[in-house]
Amino acid sequence: MRIRQQSLVWRTVDEEGIVLDLESSSYLRTNPTGAELWELLVEDRSEDELVAHLVACYDVGRDQAAADVRAFLAMLRAHGVLEE
Repeated sequence: MRIRQQSLVWRTVDEEGIVLDLESSSYLRTNPTGAELWELLVEDRSEDELVAHLVACYDVGRDQAAADVRAFLAMLRAHGVLEE
């Protein structure tokens, strides 16, 4: 899965991710961890790879990392910016 490449404008501001979807005229904002995951999703990544990234970079257990990744991916799906 990866971020849709068409009609999205992405910037990092104060470590947060700001996304403007030009197709739907909607706006998203991510926390710094979400911005990191977004950057990973520019390339094709699996859910397991995203979880492994959080476990490796933060003091978080695999179960919590998996729950956080699932929530982040659900938000991206709800906004239609994730290609699977």
